[in-house]
Formats: sequence, structure tokens, C-alpha cells
Amino acid sequence: MHTAIRPGMAQQPASQPEQQATLLMDSYELYAKEYYARKKTKPEPYGWADYFNEQAQVSLADHAGYLRRLEQAETVRMRLKKPGLPLQPALNALPAPEKAQCLNLAHNALSGAFDLSRFTQLRIMDLAGNPGLSLAGCMFPPTLKHILLSREELAQLEKTGFKHAYPDITLSQNGDPAFNLGDAPFREPEMVMVKGGKFWMGSGEEAPNNDEKPQHRVQLSDFHMGKYPVTVEEYARFVYETGYVTEVEKEGWSVAAFWRGDSLDYYCKIGCNWRHDAYGRPMDNTFARHPVIHISWQDAAAYCRWLSWKTGRSYNLPAEAQWEYAAMGGHKAGKKGQEGCALPEFLYAGSDRLEEVGWFLGKFEGSPQQEYRTKPVGALQPNQLGLYDMSGHVWEWCSDWYDEQAYQNRAGRDPVKNPAGPERGHSRVLRGGGWYRSARNCRVANRSSYDPRYRNFNTGFRLHAAPDYK
Repeated sequence: MHTAIRPGMAQQPASQPEQQATLLMDSYELYAKEYYARKKTKPEPYGWADYFNEQAQVSLADHAGYLRRLEQAETVRMRLKKPGLPLQPALNALPAPEKAQCLNLAHNALSGAFDLSRFTQLRIMDLAGNPGLSLAGCMFPPTLKHILLSREELAQLEKTGFKHAYPDITLSQNGDPAFNLGDAPFREPEMVMVKGGKFWMGSGEEAPNNDEKPQHRVQLSDFHMGKYPVTVEEYARFVYETGYVTEVEKEGWSVAAFWRGDSLDYYCKIGCNWRHDAYGRPMDNTFARHPVIHISWQDAAAYCRWLSWKTGRSYNLPAEAQWEYAAMGGHKAGKKGQEGCALPEFLYAGSDRLEEVGWFLGKFEGSPQQEYRTKPVGALQPNQLGLYDMSGHVWEWCSDWYDEQAYQNRAGRDPVKNPAGPERGHSRVLRGGGWYRSARNCRVANRSSYDPRYRNFNTGFRLHAAPDYK
């Protein structure tokens, strides 16, 4: 049963919604070339997060442009300038509400009720993160079929009789009612001991990237490294226990893949978060053992803080040097250089044949398009330490701030002990490459970096633990 305008419900005067809310829409026009051109004109820091927010934002001052975007967009998102502001005036002022099929009002601290009867083609709404909202008092169009809420909000709504009043509306966390991960018994992550030692970090002069030169000696203490990247199931448990809301959910977008004809591209997907796959589609429980993606650096760090509190052990993100040492085989690396320092035995983590140890773009060649995506962790061969998926699959956040000149600054120091990167910066280090990348990006020595607010369809993380883990 759906109700039209309730008799006696006050119609609030329309005002320009941009005075109260930021409007975001889907857009495919997001390219790295344009980003770097725009970055040159912006004061630092200016990162991918700024760019994608600008590209997704739409202005009602450009009425024709707004309507064109509305015709193409999967979702219109309204983010209030200040949480708790009245929503109805902004809703009333939106042009062509009959063209909107998906509406995202998540994490606006809404309270009370509102009237959506003008949105006559509305199919999906995201209302998560509005604990004061009275859904029983809201007016919905009969076309509405799906409402997205947090797990906790779903549990509360079950007590109100909402489903009896609206039996045709499906409720879920991410658009797929079959996704309910998080309540499985807690299990501590599998960790692998890495004995400290000296190794040659970086690459020689033949390396394609200047930021991985020169090769220099580093000495590390003992530590533990996660056997696999953190999975969707593990991250769901964290969210289930804490109610944590990721930065990605609050800001309302991530970067998803899509097929442009026969080639893969990427775009800003409004409403996409860690509960969605590489293409921004709702996951079901079959993704439990896939690496979690659409995670910012802060969201990864929040998981580490929770796991440390829960277990009494010290978990965090690995330093870049620890990541590279572990990827090359650590104390089990079979190749030694000057003064017994370990050298990479293989180009990738465990093999010179990337297809044996890592998911990358070339491994999918000839496969159906639907196979280009993340896979369950641990499906390929491990490296010498028994660590899986360190080359390819997902980029992995490290604790360090990125410094392009870091290796050059270390040159001549013999050796550098437990380097942790600069004290500040604009971007955080990422290592390992990803399923979307070429083999060149998946080399053990390859370095990359992103704004810590950035997130996408092939970026996740792996755990590091202190030497007294056991």
C-alpha cells in the first residue's frame, strides 16, 4: 500500500535547493587526463576526491544541463549543507521530480517525515544514516520498490509494522536483500610471521619509474603480515559490531568500473560503497571472501583501530618498506646481494609469471566481460612466505605518506632502519597493483599513491601486526 499526499500535510514553500543542499549525480565524464590538467590550476592539496566531487556536483543554475544529467543519471543525491536542515523545501524545488528514479538522502541527520508524492517514477531510495526519520509518516509514490537502510535501522524498522503497511517495498543494506554479512562468529585474521633483516629496496636504473630509484639498503625488525587482503566478510563484521559509517558512505560516492564498448573505463558512481562490487552493483553473500574495495585510507585505518581494541593486539597498516620486504619473500627470499642483503628473487610476489600469483588485466584476456572483477582471496599461488594476492588483485594502502624523492633522500645511508616515510604529505602510499591494472603496475617494487580520501573498485588493504602478535 502506498499513500499519496496526506490530507492536512503542510506544503512548505519552495526555495532554491542549492541554498540548503549539494546535488550530486552520476557522470561518466571522469578522466585522468582532465584531472591532471585541472590539478595544475588548483592550490595544493587537490586530489582525486576533490575532482570527483566537482564532477559529480550539478548546478540548478544550468537548468538544461541539470535536466540532461537527470535523464542519464542513475541517482540524484542531496547532501544537506548542514545536517538536520529542513529537507522538504529542497525536495519541493527540484525541477522535473517525475524524471528521478533513484534518490539518495543518506547520512543527512533527517528527522520527522517528508512527502515524495511528486516523484512519480521513483524506484529506489537510500535513507541510511537518518536515525530520527519517521518512515511510517512519510508519503511515498506507488512506484517505490526499494529502500536502503543500515543494518541497525532495518532491525528497528521491523518493530514498527512498516512492512505490513508497505508490503511491496523491499528493504536492504545495499540494494540486494541477500546481503547480510557481519554476524558470523568473529575470527582473528590469519597472519604470517616475517623475520626482520636487511634487504635492497627499490629498483636499479632499468626501472621504468623514477620514484623507485635508487635501490638502497633497508633494515627491518620482525613483524607479522596479513596472509590475505582484508575481505568483505571481515569488514562487514567490523561495521556490524561498531555501526561505523565509512567516509565513502558519508560522502556518497566511489569510483566504479564500466565497459566502454570493448574497453574498461571508470567513473564516479553515486551511492557506491564497500557493499558494492567493482561495477558499483550490490553485492550478495557470495562476495564474502573477496577483498573489500571502495575503501579510503581512513576507513582502512578505522578497521585497524577496532581490531586492535577487540583483540588487545596492535594492528595497523604496513609501512611501505615492510610491504615490499614481505612481497619479495622477506627472510625466505632466495636471492642475496651485498653483505647478505635480500634481493627480489622474482619480478612479482612469488613468481616471474604474474598469472600464477596475481589477478591483473592480462589474466582476464579472452574471458567474458563479467569475469573482469575481484575474485576470492587465496585462489592463486602464494609467495615464499605464504602470502597471497600481493601482486595484483587490489592496490593495498600503506601507512606512509608518499614522497617521490624518498629513495633518493635515503641514498648513502647504510642501512636505513625501519623507515616510516615522511611525517606529512598530500597522498598515502599504495602497493601491489590491481585486477584492473597491467603487469607493469603489479611489480614488487612499483609504487603508487592516492589522496587518502580516494577510493575505487580495485583498492583495498592488508593488515600488519607488531612482532609480539603471538
